[in-house]
Amino acid sequence: MPGNARSLPWSMAWRLARRDLTARLRGLRLLVICLFLGTGALAAIGTLTAAIENELQSRGQELLGGDIEASVWQRDLTGEERAFLGRYGEVSGGFRLQAIARAGENAAPIELKAVDQAYPLYGNFTLTDGRNVSEPGRDEAYLAQGALDRLGIEVGDRFRIGTVDLIAAGIITGEPDRLGEGFQLGPTVIVARDMPARAGLTQTGSMFQSKYRVRFDQPYDIEEVVDTIEAEFPLAGFDLDTRERASP
Repeated sequence: MPGNARSLPWSMAWRLARRDLTARLRGLRLLVICLFLGTGALAAIGTLTAAIENELQSRGQELLGGDIEASVWQRDLTGEERAFLGRYGEVSGGFRLQAIARAGENAAPIELKAVDQAYPLYGNFTLTDGRNVSEPGRDEAYLAQGALDRLGIEVGDRFRIGTVDLIAAGIITGEPDRLGEGFQLGPTVIVARDMPARAGLTQTGSMFQSKYRVRFDQPYDIEEVVDTIEAEFPLAGFDLDTRERASP
């Protein structure tokens, strides 16, 4: 060794090497644990994603309420537009909007949904009393339990939306296309298709959405149908959804 440098005893050198090696192994164990957790998390996410995709594929028609849906804001579809959709199968149309329901001194924001006699095209619309129903009677409404609670009423009681008095005719327990409807600000109230117009809620300038679903009468190519509708009505402002992306 040059100069006065002295070599370490073998015993001390071994202790130092073992200490450094032990520290590196501890870091390696941490790396292995992180890799294990990361791989497990990715596998779990992949499994969950696959389950969700399979559910959407198997229940896409029910979640959307049809094979294809054409919606537009602040107007109803024209007769020509409805007839064109009818080329592909049975059509069910209605409206969706925010409104205020009142009963005595109580008032509550609600999600008002107007449906026709063809609703639902897929799945079952059910009430807590076990009935499978469709469009309510002219002066009737089916309400989510939350709407009844906020208004302080029970089945059989009257309440008002806009200028129309309605009877609470049942409590909703199964709304097949609920997930496909997206975000809502209040509990659901389902009424007859013509009720919003009678209540003055679809006048010019009102914020409402018209929704028309189609149940195909044969196995059409969905993307081809979408392209055809868009080409036929390029200025209609349609938002077109399909059973393959029923609830993004």
